[in-house]
Amino acid sequence: MVPGDFFGFCTSLQKAELMAIGKFSCVKHYAEGELVYSPGDESNEFFIINRGLVEITPEPALPGSSIVFCRGEIFGETGAFTRMQRDQTARACALLSVQCFAAKDFPELLRSVPSFVLFLCENMARRLFQARATEGACELVGSLINFDMITIYQTIIRSMRTGALLIKDERGETLGEFYFENGTPRWGRFQHLLGKEAFWQLFIPPHNAWTFSFSRELPLNAEWTEEKSITGGAEQMLIEAIQMRDEFESLRKEMRDDNVPLVRKELNFVWPAGEPEVLRPLAEEIWQIVYSKPMSLVDLCARCNACASKIYHAVAGMLRADLFASATVEKADDFPGAKSGKLPNEECEPPSPGASVTTARKIQPTAGAQTADQYQLESTLTS
Repeated sequence: MVPGDFFGFCTSLQKAELMAIGKFSCVKHYAEGELVYSPGDESNEFFIINRGLVEITPEPALPGSSIVFCRGEIFGETGAFTRMQRDQTARACALLSVQCFAAKDFPELLRSVPSFVLFLCENMARRLFQARATEGACELVGSLINFDMITIYQTIIRSMRTGALLIKDERGETLGEFYFENGTPRWGRFQHLLGKEAFWQLFIPPHNAWTFSFSRELPLNAEWTEEKSITGGAEQMLIEAIQMRDEFESLRKEMRDDNVPLVRKELNFVWPAGEPEVLRPLAEEIWQIVYSKPMSLVDLCARCNACASKIYHAVAGMLRADLFASATVEKADDFPGAKSGKLPNEECEPPSPGASVTTARKIQPTAGAQTADQYQLESTLTS
């Protein structure tokens, strides 16, 4: 479970505890740009993000002072516990759905779900630890077990630092380097990816026991090239990265096993009219790679010059178009109600002659899609 993630925490609860959380909360929706609260508002509630992003800006607002929270994160809890007036602005920076908890219900929540209150306390303590460890230090150094990339990145933005962020694996080998100028990323490399693709990949887990360090001095072997350039505002780049991370996680769950090799079902590549045109070049690259050898999504991510989110999106489109098939037979038991040899509610077209494959499960478009744990939880909370 990712530390501080509400949906990960909910997987440890009993059905009665989930029902209690649903009883003492409600779901609220906000349009992009809509205010959740403003300075001077009463702090009668706190929020947990179901979907979307929220930007928290202190008063008075200073350049680089905003913080972005994403799915599963908590905001507004400090004011709700202290009952002090809001001193920040919370604004939806994408379509936003939140679980809202009223301060008056805290005593009953404590009695019904004691672990939930402990979860809130641990979340607040973790934020305090991260703030003290990062904002008071001249150089940022730590493990990604204790810090998430969003916190590290937003610390660099807020402090408007100039220097290099290095990411190293368990063996101490450098996996990536990103150069910042006054808190804005200018160029970067992550594994084999360069520029924006490297930046987006940086926020996609897993990070295992990797370490990070930020220094004003560039490493001797770090070189700038045009391909490494990153253009765009620091805050907008973060919002895009979080959205791509969430889409990746949703797609990965839908595809079930990303280690299964993919094989081509058709002789010629035809990009469907309903799929994003911006993904066509990447889909063509994937098509050529799989032409000579069946390859899994994991292997494709190591070969293609694009972040994992884009690769999964492109492959999902090719699966919807029946351009690809899985090289292994999926068990009928994996699909409730499915008969042996056929997927539910779908016609399984036979593979090319001589190929021992079955049709892969079709992936539905991800617009507005919910992950499995989110769907189950929201169904329970709103029932």
